[in-house]
Amino acid sequence: MRKNRQRDKYSFANINLLGQCNADCYFCLGKDILQHLQGQDQLHVHFSRWVNFHKFLGMCQTEGVQKLYLTGQTADGLQYAYLEEIVDYLQAMKFLVGVRTNGYLAERKMTAIGKMQEEIGYSIHSLDPETNGKIMGIEKIPDWINIIPRSGDKVRVSIVLNRYNVDEIYNICAFVSQFQNVNYIQIRRVSTDTREAELKKDVELFEDFYNKFASENKMFGKFCLAPQFKLFGKEIVFWRTIETSTNSLNYFTDGTCSDEYFIIEGYLKYCPNIKTN
Repeated sequence: MRKNRQRDKYSFANINLLGQCNADCYFCLGKDILQHLQGQDQLHVHFSRWVNFHKFLGMCQTEGVQKLYLTGQTADGLQYAYLEEIVDYLQAMKFLVGVRTNGYLAERKMTAIGKMQEEIGYSIHSLDPETNGKIMGIEKIPDWINIIPRSGDKVRVSIVLNRYNVDEIYNICAFVSQFQNVNYIQIRRVSTDTREAELKKDVELFEDFYNKFASENKMFGKFCLAPQFKLFGKEIVFWRTIETSTNSLNYFTDGTCSDEYFIIEGYLKYCPNIKTN
């Protein structure tokens, strides 16, 4: 895996929540530097007390970035205790707010989701409880039939292709394609900076799946260098995170501000509590 350092202009920014996630995905990027992130938890800290948060918002304004996504580095985007309040606050500042989430809290947080003006990104890695347990550490499957149709008209579904769900990808795509408000499906390759050997099998399975799929289906374009196809009437994007050209600013709720798209690299570079040689 090679990082593409020829990035586009900043087009969005992430608010990376730190805390105890309600799932435990074995490929979670936060596990790359768990020794630095462990113990961090600002899920119940009001955003007015987040260190450097207004500095980060100023960076976004300076760079002309409007789209902000609540996501998680060691937590889920919907776990924040002041979710609805931060959405109101940021949108009053003329930002457009979206979320990246595993969906487990979606039914309880639907009022906040309904206020969001940007994309709602749901991660669906399996529809089978046993498989989901192997991937996410939790067998329960969110009630997608009720959740997705209530989530506005800007919904994206992401599937991280891995050793446990590779044979289920078509079934997941077929299921997701029934929802009119899902704009596209993103099939993601596992991303890591420090666990290449541990996750090598998943990367290879992604590439094998892609090569077979690409040989049987016609690519119609590329989005930020990511190949686009059609499947079951929906746009399918194969997303090799570090090889795309998209670019973002990143804020971590421990106060770390990063102008790096590469999450782990940026955190290690800018976190004031980490000494680098």
